[in-house]
Amino acid sequence: MKLVGLNEGVWAFVLIDGAQFDGTEPRRLIRFERNVCYVVEPGKNIFEVKPSRLERTDAVTLIAETGFWHYGRVSMRFDSATDADIVEQKLRPLLPDPLK
Repeated sequence: MKLVGLNEGVWAFVLIDGAQFDGTEPRRLIRFERNVCYVVEPGKNIFEVKPSRLERTDAVTLIAETGFWHYGRVSMRFDSATDADIVEQKLRPLLPDPLK
C-alpha cells in the first residue's frame, strides 16, 4: 500500500489479541503522530498502540505485544515488506528500554 502522505500512515490488516489471519480481518490505517502509534478504522474506531515487545514474524507481518491493560497482541499484516519496514522503524523507538 502507498503512503497517503508523509505523516498519514500505512494500511494494514489488523487483528487484536491473538486471533489468526483468515481473510476477514479489517484493513486499518497505522499512523504516527508525535511519536505515538495509532490504529485507525476511518470513521469508526481509533486506538493507541503502546508496544512492550515487537516481533517481525515474516516479511509483511509485525506483532506488537502491548500487555494485559492495553490491547494484548496487535498483529499487523502489510501489503509489502517496505510498508512493514516503515512501521517497524517507527515502532522500535517506542519500545521500553531494556533493563541494564
